[in-house]
Amino acid sequence: MEVPILKQGDYLIASIQSALTDADLSQLREALVERVGRFRARGVIVDVTALDVMDSFAVRTLRDIAHMARLRGAETVIVGIQPEVAFAMVQLGVEIASDVDVVQARQHGRELAAGAGFSTGDQTVIAAAISEIARNILMYARAGEMTLSVVANGERHALEVVARDEGPGIRDVERAMQDGYSTSGGLGLGLPGARRLMDDFEVISSLGKGTTVTMRKWKRSNV
Repeated sequence: MEVPILKQGDYLIASIQSALTDADLSQLREALVERVGRFRARGVIVDVTALDVMDSFAVRTLRDIAHMARLRGAETVIVGIQPEVAFAMVQLGVEIASDVDVVQARQHGRELAAGAGFSTGDQTVIAAAISEIARNILMYARAGEMTLSVVANGERHALEVVARDEGPGIRDVERAMQDGYSTSGGLGLGLPGARRLMDDFEVISSLGKGTTVTMRKWKRSNV
């Protein structure tokens, strides 16, 4: 089903009136981005009031629309969206290349967790885990990046942190997850410490190519 796109001055308006398939959403994304370029639009307004359910594909598509429109000089506003879905759409990227970046990353994590309704204690735990992994990036790879977002699994929500670097990699991931193991002369608390703080924790590493750490803290239902 094709979503009508109206042009009002320097703005494009797309109003979604019913549930869309993945193909419909992809078509809407391509049409909006094409028209932003063609009309040199300053802004895009997407009305999703009629959508009673937004799955992960829909959220990613709306993110893509906002990102691709911004690259073409237009800002995107999404109206009619439920607060919990809005939090799920927030994705923050933080470059890790200095001690200042470590502080910024953990502050962003704390703020995102607070906005998503995590308890004060869990906000602190998330910030601490982010700090451990960010410092690991500086120590072993010198630079990398972190992506912070709120993800959903049904009615459950988690704050997800994905940390990537292109450093030397970890030769023995299992051993690196043990308390006290370190190749830098430090205390060896980074990976195992962060794993204890978070609910889900995964490390993928290749020698000479880098390391990706993915960790999540799930929001407790009684919060």
